[in-house]
Order: sequence, then structure tokens, then C-alpha cells
Amino acid sequence: MATKQPRNVRNNNPLNIRANGIKWDGAVGDDGEFVKFESPEMGFRAAFKTLMTYRNKHGLTTVEGIINRWAPSSENHTDNYIDFVHSRLGTSRAWFFDDEIPLEKYPQLILAMADFEGAKGAFNLTQVERGISLA
Repeated sequence: MATKQPRNVRNNNPLNIRANGIKWDGAVGDDGEFVKFESPEMGFRAAFKTLMTYRNKHGLTTVEGIINRWAPSSENHTDNYIDFVHSRLGTSRAWFFDDEIPLEKYPQLILAMADFEGAKGAFNLTQVERGISLA
């Protein structure tokens, strides 16, 4: 019996970006709630562009700031999400709380977020880096 892939993998939408009227490059529709992309790289491109908006427009440059906006506690287990990402980045809340995530760490940040969103290893760092290069 085949196992159904997680939604973010089926949709090539690693961070589960909601369909909200934005005309993303590489979008091929939606599933009624989340955007579907033509490839994982185009989904990673959209994720990176979103996180750059968080960084440049909203000043969100820490794991806590990014995840609290991306996955608010009204809809998610935000603390678990933050702990998971810190674990994957090799950081901790105590050490990294006020420190900005350097741009060169964004591929690892995005891959960790994709895994927490359900991908659990279905995507890889090369795909993230290709997506970022398209942004």
C-alpha cells in the first residue's frame, strides 16, 4: 500500500505557503488552501522571498521572530517549531535568541522549516539553494 506524501511535498510547496492571491512565479494553482508549485525549487524560491520580506520589511531576523510570524501559536505548536529549527541549526534559544540569522544560514533554516512542515527529508539542501538562486 502506497503512503500518501505530505501536503507540502505533493504541492512542491515546502513551507506550505497559503494561497492568498499572490501570483508566485512557478505557481500552478492551489489545493484549496495552499499554493501548488511546478517544482520544489519554485516553492523554495517563494519561501526565500517571503523570508526576505520578513527580514527587510518587518525586521524579523531571529528564529523566534521568523517562526512566531510564520506559524503563530493560534494555529501551531510554535514553541516546538522554534525548538526544532534551533536544533537543526545547531543553536539554542539561550544562545541565539537575540542573534540575527546570517544570510548564508537561510538554506539550512528553510530546509529545517520544510521538514517541520511535514517533508521529513523529502527535500534536500541542493533544491533549497537552487530555489534561492532563482529569487
